[in-house]
Amino acid sequence: MTTHWPRLDAARPLGAARSGRLELAFFRHGERTRLGRQFVSYPFHVTRPFLLDAAIPSLSTVYLQSSSGGLYRAEDLACRLAVGAKAAAHVTTQAATVVHDCHGKPSRQHVSIAVDQGAFLAYTPDPLVLFPGASCHAGLEATLAADAVMFLADAFASHDPTAVGRPFDRLRSDVAVRDPHGTLLIRDSFDIAGATLRKSRAGIAGWAVISNFFVLGDSGRLPGRDVLADAATADAIVGVTALPGKAGWGVRCLARDAVAARRVADSLFALCVEAAFGVRPAKRRK
Repeated sequence: MTTHWPRLDAARPLGAARSGRLELAFFRHGERTRLGRQFVSYPFHVTRPFLLDAAIPSLSTVYLQSSSGGLYRAEDLACRLAVGAKAAAHVTTQAATVVHDCHGKPSRQHVSIAVDQGAFLAYTPDPLVLFPGASCHAGLEATLAADAVMFLADAFASHDPTAVGRPFDRLRSDVAVRDPHGTLLIRDSFDIAGATLRKSRAGIAGWAVISNFFVLGDSGRLPGRDVLADAATADAIVGVTALPGKAGWGVRCLARDAVAARRVADSLFALCVEAAFGVRPAKRRK
């Protein structure tokens, strides 16, 4: 479908780099949330929306897929999500995303999100898996209405297919969330070099998957701190922090393996949906 949005990459010189663009807009129609304006280019692929929760007819779930096999050298991908007033959407991925050796030219991902009044969005991509030499710059900017709810997930792991422990190059992440007037609610940034992480003998080096979550918005529709902390398991530790300005909660998780990380992410998603709608969601199959 033709979109009326301006091109996200209009000002970017492509050169030899490959670019991709995804734009999805969700709107409330009666009891249901429908997918309205959309634009999808290579390497993105989008499934039809699924209505997986009979008790929550307004919650529409979309799986994002890639037809390219991961992120590559100098690749530049842009994604825009908009959730209209009182609409509810869950946007996730079919599986983890591999970041291949970038040979000194990082891949880039930028996500732009707008969540309108009374709306709900859970954006829960599976972790990035950083191969040796992988370099990725990831940015997310969101605008959140005062009475809306947003659950964000951001996770990564490193993997060397040759099993000799070669590190990834670098991962940079920047998350910024603002209100409709442009006031900054939260900002969370990190810059991690694979070699530094590998040399560390304490802290996060002994954990396979590192995850960050943000539970944001109307406090009356958010789970409590103790409930979120109970998502911890024998193979995953969880820390919950109150965000500035009563914006919500920040959740950090260190997991022994991908199975443990997925269990925590699923639990947090279910808690956020239950707090917002009063019903626990159906399990998302992948």
